[in-house]
Amino acid sequence: MKKVKTISALSVGLAFLLASGTAIPIWAASDKLTVVVTDEPKSLDPCDTDLSGNSRILHNNITEALVNLNPVDGSVVPSLATSWRQVDNLTWEFTLREGVTFHDGKAFDANAVVAALKRAQDPALACESGLATLKGVKFDAQALNSTTLLIKTDIVEPILPNKMSAVDIGSPATPNDGKTRSPAGTGPYRLAAWTPGQSISLAAYDGYWGEKPAIKNATIIWRAESAVRAAMVDTAEAQIAYEIAPQDGITEQDHAFPNAETSLLRIDAQVPPLNDMRVREALNLAIDRDGLVGTIFHEGAQKAMQVVSPSVFGFNPDIPVWKYNPEKARSLLAAAKADGVPVDKEIVIYGRIGIYPNSSESLEAIQAMLADAGFNARLEMLETSPWLKRLLKPWDKERQPSILQTQIDNTEGDAVFTLPNRFTTDGNQSTIADSKLDKLITDASKATGDERRKLFQEAFNYIAVDAVNIAPLFHMVSIARVAKNVNYTPDVQAGNEIKLKSISYR
Repeated sequence: MKKVKTISALSVGLAFLLASGTAIPIWAASDKLTVVVTDEPKSLDPCDTDLSGNSRILHNNITEALVNLNPVDGSVVPSLATSWRQVDNLTWEFTLREGVTFHDGKAFDANAVVAALKRAQDPALACESGLATLKGVKFDAQALNSTTLLIKTDIVEPILPNKMSAVDIGSPATPNDGKTRSPAGTGPYRLAAWTPGQSISLAAYDGYWGEKPAIKNATIIWRAESAVRAAMVDTAEAQIAYEIAPQDGITEQDHAFPNAETSLLRIDAQVPPLNDMRVREALNLAIDRDGLVGTIFHEGAQKAMQVVSPSVFGFNPDIPVWKYNPEKARSLLAAAKADGVPVDKEIVIYGRIGIYPNSSESLEAIQAMLADAGFNARLEMLETSPWLKRLLKPWDKERQPSILQTQIDNTEGDAVFTLPNRFTTDGNQSTIADSKLDKLITDASKATGDERRKLFQEAFNYIAVDAVNIAPLFHMVSIARVAKNVNYTPDVQAGNEIKLKSISYR
């Protein structure tokens, strides 16, 4: 297949038309900031920060965790906890920060953390942090006193502090009978308003325990088109715009950065013909990854073979990337067909609108590549809510064979934050049921040091070489456009966290 041609940017006139028709001053007021993202969050419940669309608004803006991770080296640093220590193999002790209050006036103390952890693990609530970060482990939190917290686990958790960085703590008044749309956290901003379909407004919290943010009022809006988001910064309708497409991010205001995301196609390996290994191999061989880099995907994107970046503990450097070989793909499909595998059956490619720049265009190109290799593939682009129904269990037993466009981030630095929920038999996003892989992931999660690294590397190799239930694409690079009068430099965590308190005007 020929190299995919570079996509031309939308015209400036069209971008202006779609963005807004109102008159805007040259610069925004010094106490106001507008940030434009790709889509509206699914939830603003404190226990749903495992999804990046929710986390970028909640985490360290409205809600906070016990600890944070340093974006430079992944080390654990204090937040709502000031120190921590491992008491024994199954017990960790955290000393909590004093004098902290939630936005609703409730005191932050050990009992509040106990309530938050209990809520996050409630299966009836189906919290994203419970289904991902806390999956497979029972966390029993106990308040020794107002500032001392014990967390006991039923299995060894050698990196429990890292896990706590992904569990945001909401007010003890947060309802337990359902998700909330009015989160009360301890962060530098409180939720002022959520106007569905339009915007989210945040206001600086006067009682914040830490350094006060320079900008008092922040508004988050969403627009699907990259060119529209970029143009909004140019017209001062926004001061920061995320996920600018490569063809639009060509000015000195555009900052490219690795974002800890890995894009991939998740293969439903349980439905014919995708339950045949040869078909899954053919799918990978049919994709011209070299032709996608520097055209549809950013020129700095790296071809991936596994679903975490090289900086993540457990990454396996010895797995080779797939090579484009449509002839071999056709041969594999022919062999499978000769054995009675229904390779002519229609396979649906489910994409998510705006999941990353050029998301639709990338799948249009991949659909053409698959067709060239002999696949019968149909593309269906979805908004976030219907896409999430395809991502998360339960699924229809009579479903069509499908592959799903997704991406996986890992800013926590350890493979345990990626593998269990997505690749074990009972994982909420897993399309594979393999007892050997289950054991590898379980054993790795309990191990430490070199043994932990070795087992995770074996698990990644098993997924890529033995199971082949994904079509990995790229370790991603993002672009953010920042207004000239704004002090802000995006880092590797920017895909999951808009660090509003770090932003100021020049």
